[in-house]
Amino acid sequence: SQNQVEGYIKLNGSNMSQSITVSIPELKIEKKFQSNEHGFAPVQFQLDKATLWSPETPKLYEVKIVAGESTIEDKIGFRTIETKGSDLLLNGKKIFLRGICIHEENGIRGDRAWSEEDARMLLNRVKELNCNFVRLAHYPHNENMIREAEKMGIMVWEEIPVYWTIDWANEATYKNAEAQLSDMIKRDINRVNVII
Repeated sequence: SQNQVEGYIKLNGSNMSQSITVSIPELKIEKKFQSNEHGFAPVQFQLDKATLWSPETPKLYEVKIVAGESTIEDKIGFRTIETKGSDLLLNGKKIFLRGICIHEENGIRGDRAWSEEDARMLLNRVKELNCNFVRLAHYPHNENMIREAEKMGIMVWEEIPVYWTIDWANEATYKNAEAQLSDMIKRDINRVNVII
């Protein structure tokens, strides 16, 4: 849905059952939820006046979550992504992915691209090529890359380093890959630009 937010909040610590407030000041949204004895609180509310995130309009909103003495703030965008036949739909409209693959490398220095400045440099080159999409090959890149791409309106394909000569019969190999994928999803699940 383009105007319905659904998700959950999961608390940890000793006081699991408490009131939680979710606010998006720019949209004048402030909603209260109650976590259960396991610290779990389903979240659902209408989002009628939000600008949806897209490469042309990479709108992010300041979101604040307060539970007792704990506060988390982040910038989050809202969008829908789906397929219809062979078409990819972003916010209900067909979109064509124009992109390239990049490694987490600063070609000028000849080392890892790890900083916000490195991410901006690489992603500005992506924009100069008129791309709206990057494949971050072949491993999770630094979080700076994801967040800068999000701000710049660049959709992202993320990967874990599991390819080519993997011994899938080895249970430890499979568990390792599963753990890597789970960690990447936990880190980037709320990043609006991650589409694959």
